[in-house]
Amino acid sequence: METLPRKERKENSCFDNNKRMILEGYLLGKTGFPKITNRTQLAEIFKCDRKTIYNEIKRGTVEHLQSDLSTIFEYNAEYAQNIANERNANRGMIPKIMLDTALARKLKHYIVDEKYSPYATLAELNIKGWPSETRAVEKTLYNWVNGGLIPGVSNTDLPNKGEKYKENGSRKNFSRAKCAEHSIDNRPKEVEDRENFGHWELDTVKGGKDTSTACLFTMTERKSRNEIARKMPDAKGKSTVEVLDKIERKLGSEAFRRIFITMTCDGGTEFMDIEGIERSCIDGKQRTKLYFAHPYTACERGTNENHNRILRRFFPKGCDFSKVTDEEVSKAEHWMNNYPRRIHGGKTPAMIYKKCYNF
Repeated sequence: METLPRKERKENSCFDNNKRMILEGYLLGKTGFPKITNRTQLAEIFKCDRKTIYNEIKRGTVEHLQSDLSTIFEYNAEYAQNIANERNANRGMIPKIMLDTALARKLKHYIVDEKYSPYATLAELNIKGWPSETRAVEKTLYNWVNGGLIPGVSNTDLPNKGEKYKENGSRKNFSRAKCAEHSIDNRPKEVEDRENFGHWELDTVKGGKDTSTACLFTMTERKSRNEIARKMPDAKGKSTVEVLDKIERKLGSEAFRRIFITMTCDGGTEFMDIEGIERSCIDGKQRTKLYFAHPYTACERGTNENHNRILRRFFPKGCDFSKVTDEEVSKAEHWMNNYPRRIHGGKTPAMIYKKCYNF
């Protein structure tokens, strides 16, 4: 029995014409070869995987017309080689994106200018229309970006620059009695599943060490992922209450209670005026219920933490919020609320928020 010389690495589906001629000889028992159809034996002869033999035979099997006009299916080396040549002709072609300048410009606009992720970019193109006939899936778009195939776009333009964030999740004891009294452990259980609207996560985004005390007060609705961001002169309880009072006066006490059922925050000093946060500035009654996440357990406010990272794309660490205008904050908030989200199937937080509140 003739065998082919063993190579250092296992051959995959890389049959050349000579190997195909030898395979045909074994399968049909011609040109001096013993007839062998067992896939395992053939795999041993060709020093490859049994699955490789199976696939090669499947690709090269063609219907033959016999002299009595009956038909038979047999492996044909020439037919298999022609199939291989057709497939190999497409290898090494220039990626479509390098030939489609219209799509490349559009992708750069969304990823670089609009700060969209590949998923959000594709969702937006599916809604507003593609600029050409070329189409791509998310994995392909990531490959184009990582491969530097889109002019002016690199993986440093992607959200979080490809970094993955992991939360510890370990719980520590409260150091303040009033935080323990309003612990997240006492929060209604239905808040956890995000099925109900009106439950918010709170935090502040601060500037650099050598900058002013100005900061951003951020609120994220757990179900819709809708964001509210407001400038504050400092991270003090009085400033937090003033922001919430201003929102209540704009909405009215009844609407405020419908929208802000619970609020969950960390143990920062800006949230220590619990009574002021919970009490309505209009009728003096309770307008919301405040809860505190466990110390050093940001995962209990994971949505808000993630949104704060997104805000950092507009206001990098070290920026001075006293120099940031309300218009710039509003623009960032609008961008976040109109950004297509994978978790919403491509819909935006603004769409879900509007549906939940039935505006």
